[in-house]
Amino acid sequence: METTKTVLTSGGRITVIDALRGFSLIGICLIHSMQHFGAMGTMTPQEMFPWEGTMNEIFRWCINYLVFGKFFIIFSCLFGLSFFIQMDRAAKKGVDFRPRFLWRLVLLLAIGYLHGLFVRVDILLIYALLGFLLVLMYKWPTKLLAGITLFLFLGGATLVPVAYKSLTTPATEQVERVPERVVSRPAVPRQAPTLSEMVSNNAWDGVVGKMRFQFSSGRIYLTLGLFVLGFIVGRIRLFERLDEFRCRLNRGGLLALIGLGLLYMIQSYLAPVSWREVSFNAWMGLTVTNLINLLTAYLWVVVVIEAYRFRKVQQAMTPLVSYGRMGLTNYIVQSVIGVFIFSGFGLDWSHLGVFLSVLVCLVYTGVQIVLSHYWLKNFRYGPMEWLWRTGTYLKWQPLLR
Repeated sequence: METTKTVLTSGGRITVIDALRGFSLIGICLIHSMQHFGAMGTMTPQEMFPWEGTMNEIFRWCINYLVFGKFFIIFSCLFGLSFFIQMDRAAKKGVDFRPRFLWRLVLLLAIGYLHGLFVRVDILLIYALLGFLLVLMYKWPTKLLAGITLFLFLGGATLVPVAYKSLTTPATEQVERVPERVVSRPAVPRQAPTLSEMVSNNAWDGVVGKMRFQFSSGRIYLTLGLFVLGFIVGRIRLFERLDEFRCRLNRGGLLALIGLGLLYMIQSYLAPVSWREVSFNAWMGLTVTNLINLLTAYLWVVVVIEAYRFRKVQQAMTPLVSYGRMGLTNYIVQSVIGVFIFSGFGLDWSHLGVFLSVLVCLVYTGVQIVLSHYWLKNFRYGPMEWLWRTGTYLKWQPLLR
């Protein structure tokens, strides 16, 4: 099969980056569909076909081991890379883009908050908040940034409260064991919030709960590390020098496979603990899980990059590239549609199991991919990308080609 070098559009856009972004968006949609996008319906999941239980288990296993916690890593890393690309292009024109990017983050913060009113699992708000830290790090040395990234990936930030607790907690303490109560599942139909109730709850309690989860689970530190990693990837011009880095990336893939084998062995010896627990065992389990997810995500990236070298694959992935170019629009649309499908005030398909939920997700994601491809044939940007860009420059941006 015929191969080719890194493909750039007429505007200098590296299309494999958009392909990776589109690929990660599909994975994020699969995860959220399994969780019904955090929406609550009036029905509990139930099997509709005799073989559905088996399909549910197969899809749950595949998503948990191959997708869950992996595709958000790619998406987050690409955010840091996009930050570098924008800053770098402005710097080449002699412009300091940092003030403009800070304003851009304020707009993303507003978009994320409004999106979070309808979609509890929104991540744009977190991206905007962490983006401010990324701007502060812009001129820091690469070695320092690499050290910070390694520190965050190895769970350094989540180890701090563990160390604090070990130093401040008395050597012996009496813990009263309270027997767990068996909570029965509610009978159907169950009470689900209305649209106005959901928006009211997400306006404040949802944000507080989201931030509490981000810090308790250590997810916010990992995301920051991914932003910085994406920034470093931009600095070394990895995607502009893919042919030069190809052998090293593939060797890294082999090392990642070996590392995954070792990490899964270690994980099998770790005692299961709650992510809310503050202890060395919880830190160890979280760190091992994060490393597994990081290495798996790296393997996905290597596979996509290697496959993208073939011209026929590039042509087949052209719609996916368009889907990735409209990443903000498609992320918002996919989650809003998901909430409408599974919530009690929408279609209320909350009775669907993992298999059918994922199938529904794949169907409308496929429609999004096709629509994105045709949209960009006539327009320069996706709707939300155009709105965000217009707000960034406070100037009406051309939309039609």
